[in-house]
Amino acid sequence: MNEFSEYDHMMAEYYTKMSNYSLPLMSWEFYGEHHTTLEFFKDDIGALKKITKNWKFKHNYYKEFIEEQSVIVITNTNLKIVYASQNIEKMNGYSPDEVIGNSPKMFQGNDTCIETSSEVRNAINNGVPFEVSILNYRKNNTPYMCLIKGFPVHDKRGKLINYIAFEKVA
Repeated sequence: MNEFSEYDHMMAEYYTKMSNYSLPLMSWEFYGEHHTTLEFFKDDIGALKKITKNWKFKHNYYKEFIEEQSVIVITNTNLKIVYASQNIEKMNGYSPDEVIGNSPKMFQGNDTCIETSSEVRNAINNGVPFEVSILNYRKNNTPYMCLIKGFPVHDKRGKLINYIAFEKVA
């Protein structure tokens, strides 16, 4: 029993020396909210780790999901969607399963700016990053302005293998 007393005394001294040895109840609330958000994106983060393991392109996906609240869309070199994060449904009403295999043009409509679409196409053809705001359409045909930051993705040998876009309602 004496060992426990010594241990308790040692731990009490340790925590007393710490500047923040107690957490206010509000910090527990903040942690809980942050934890819930991270839990929502856990599957997306896991999928991105698998997809991006051979990429030369490195990015902070936690920041994109948590701070920027971006939707992540990845296409192959033929511009067919191979991955969409779960939060795409919140942005435009489409589930990830509904968009996989389609072109991102599925989000465009009658009033989508042709010049902006051409700007994106030129950036893709030239293999350079781009950032545009474009009029897209939700599943229910309501329009929304979408800010898209797109990047070509190369594997570790330098071969173009994917395109990645970080999107959010502008």
